[in-house]
Amino acid sequence: MDRMEGKLIRLRPPKEEDYEFFAALKNDLRTQAWNQRLPMRATVKTVAKWVEKEYERPDCGTWSIETLDGELVGHIGYSEGPLRFAASIGVITGVDFWGKGYSQEAHELMLEFLFEERGIQVVRLWTQASGERGLVAAQKLGFKIGARFREGSVIGGKSVDGVYMDMLREEYYKSRGKKDNLPPVEL
Repeated sequence: MDRMEGKLIRLRPPKEEDYEFFAALKNDLRTQAWNQRLPMRATVKTVAKWVEKEYERPDCGTWSIETLDGELVGHIGYSEGPLRFAASIGVITGVDFWGKGYSQEAHELMLEFLFEERGIQVVRLWTQASGERGLVAAQKLGFKIGARFREGSVIGGKSVDGVYMDMLREEYYKSRGKKDNLPPVEL
């Protein structure tokens, strides 16, 4: 998939000029959030290597998120495991773009791609319990809490619970009023 477009944003392959913005996102304690104990050390070079590795693998991908006017707001990606069965997704957007619906739409486009194009059975994501915004946003999309890891992250100098959430294929199709054209998985 080269490009997906919604009402607010489009997902497109990353460009070299995006890497500086991505490094800044990974070095910002407000956007890095999953573990603020780690040193901030993303550089344009490390981001370039990361993107290059993503594109060498058939089981993952990453896309830049930009507004329809072409303003870069973040990136979203996925990694499968087991291949063509389950996928984990992650998104990061700049603080200036929070609360504008960009992340929600990026997630929705990614879910559509994973369930409809890749044939995935379950999609997972991670957020932290202290970040009600992330938890509520994932629940609005249809994700359900699968596991809670006590004190799984450090945010603002405090240990907070990590929350893993998931959405099953049947839940995706039912909640969106769509017909699934793949036969159900039989165990």
